[in-house]
Amino acid sequence: MSKRREPPAEAKLNITSLMDIMTIILVFLLKSYSTEDIQIAPSDDLRLPSSSAQKPPELAVNAVVSKVNITVDGVKVVDVSGGIVGEEYKRGTLISPLFDTLKEKADEAKALAERNPANKFKGRILLQCDREIPFSLVREVMYTAGQAQFAEFKFVVYKSE
Repeated sequence: MSKRREPPAEAKLNITSLMDIMTIILVFLLKSYSTEDIQIAPSDDLRLPSSSAQKPPELAVNAVVSKVNITVDGVKVVDVSGGIVGEEYKRGTLISPLFDTLKEKADEAKALAERNPANKFKGRILLQCDREIPFSLVREVMYTAGQAQFAEFKFVVYKSE
């Protein structure tokens, strides 16, 4: 007489190891996710210079110096005419409205860094300058940014192929 094998009453699946694998895959994908591509669209009245630079752009405060005006993060700060900022906006080499705007941005970034140490304030600014702007204006913008605690300058250029 042969014994018959009885089917199990209920099959159980152990999903603990499967959950471990899924968690590891999720953490790996989150850590390897990259957001390096930064799209910077120059304004219509801005012609950027060309360069053979290989470094990708980094996220920072964006200042645009065109023939018409100076903007910070898309907001017009001061008018420019003929590559010169009016004397009523300046204190020596410092451009007052630009200083006030950049100082406010620096204070906001520092307050954010206090709440979240991962967002450390680096004092980095992206400068988009028209290729026909005189260097004296670029120097004034850089001096003003430096006084507002932005000491690391990154110039935005077109990558020549």
